[in-house]
Amino acid sequence: MGLCFAAAGVVKVLSVAAFTLAWTHSIEKIEWQEEWHVTPQGLQLVEARVKGSGAGMEPPPEARLVDGWFQWSPKMAPLPQVVLGNSGLAGEWRICTDGGCRTLSDVLGRHLGAEPTTMKICDGAPAPKADSGTMDNAAIVAEHAAVRLAEARADYTRGDFEGARAISSEIILARPDDAEVYELRGNAWVGLKNYEKALDDYDAAIRVAPKVARLYASRAAAFVRLRNFRMAVRDSTEAVKLDHSVARLLDRADAFKRVRRTDLALDDLTDAIGLAPDSPMLYRARGEIYARNNAYDRAIADYNYAIRLDPVAPSFLDRGMAYYLKGDKADLDRALADYDRAIALDDRMALAYNNRGLALRDKGELGRAYADFSTALELDPDLAIAREHRQALAVQMARLGEKGLKSHTTLACAAGIKDCNRH
Repeated sequence: MGLCFAAAGVVKVLSVAAFTLAWTHSIEKIEWQEEWHVTPQGLQLVEARVKGSGAGMEPPPEARLVDGWFQWSPKMAPLPQVVLGNSGLAGEWRICTDGGCRTLSDVLGRHLGAEPTTMKICDGAPAPKADSGTMDNAAIVAEHAAVRLAEARADYTRGDFEGARAISSEIILARPDDAEVYELRGNAWVGLKNYEKALDDYDAAIRVAPKVARLYASRAAAFVRLRNFRMAVRDSTEAVKLDHSVARLLDRADAFKRVRRTDLALDDLTDAIGLAPDSPMLYRARGEIYARNNAYDRAIADYNYAIRLDPVAPSFLDRGMAYYLKGDKADLDRALADYDRAIALDDRMALAYNNRGLALRDKGELGRAYADFSTALELDPDLAIAREHRQALAVQMARLGEKGLKSHTTLACAAGIKDCNRH
């Protein structure tokens, strides 16, 4: 039993029982690694890890941080084959065995560029090139379909949804019982904003593979786009039954919120926290629901936990809003402190300036409040609430100035909403 790599008719065999796939983004220098085992049942992914984040390579909520790497163990059945895409621009896959690594171009003996590579288990015998005439027609057809599927995925990844749809349609003619291709075309239809056709393809995929949770989750997302939230709840529930994971619970919690069943959304988020108790994102998500339902102390408790796990600006912003909404003077000061901390961590966060402006306005510091609303609009000219708050505050400050309240007139001059040079 060996490991075969095939691309454009060239097939190479490696005799390995385990190997590492590695990829480094050539610009962002993010490193992605996967540990694979070669088993009689197929290729088994046993661990994945990433150093850094971005470029669509964010770790899942269940990942743990070990020596600078986010690591997790994907729950996947063995795969008969894996198609490795190549953008030709952002680095190439490497295969590592016995302490050494080689690019796929080195393994196959030719420069791959943007050509995808199919990786699968084979009998270990050296494989000839397709053009030698010794590969049977079925093998050639299968390899061509795998290559075209990789091309469709590459089109989808770079936002060419029409290209992905067209190639998927071509593959479906040859492989009408392939759920993966229907799913990909459904995703392409979503990218093209044709959600009804996306539903048709997800229906077809589910008929072929009724036990794949991801398909129900994709169909639920399409129902959300069509504002059919009850059907989204139905499909999200089926996905949870098949895959009781954090991702599926988050999907259903979102669907429950859309049908105003926040009690059930809270249940799902609590369940998700039980699965991933060290995920700050989950505490923030649950805290948001508590805050929206006026359970501010519970919201603050969740935000406190999120901050202990990862003290990032959005968590301070969220906790500040919960303190602000509680409404008493001490909580207003706490809200201001949290907004200050959020801005110190991320001085480009427009909403933090807007929210701090509200708290300053309520404390009577109108000039500073006006300045914060203005900063929010400079950072995000489309932030309508900041514009509304600034306009209302300008009227308030002008009226105070007309009444002869010197302190507020001075503030209005400093803020630039009163022309103090006119005589």
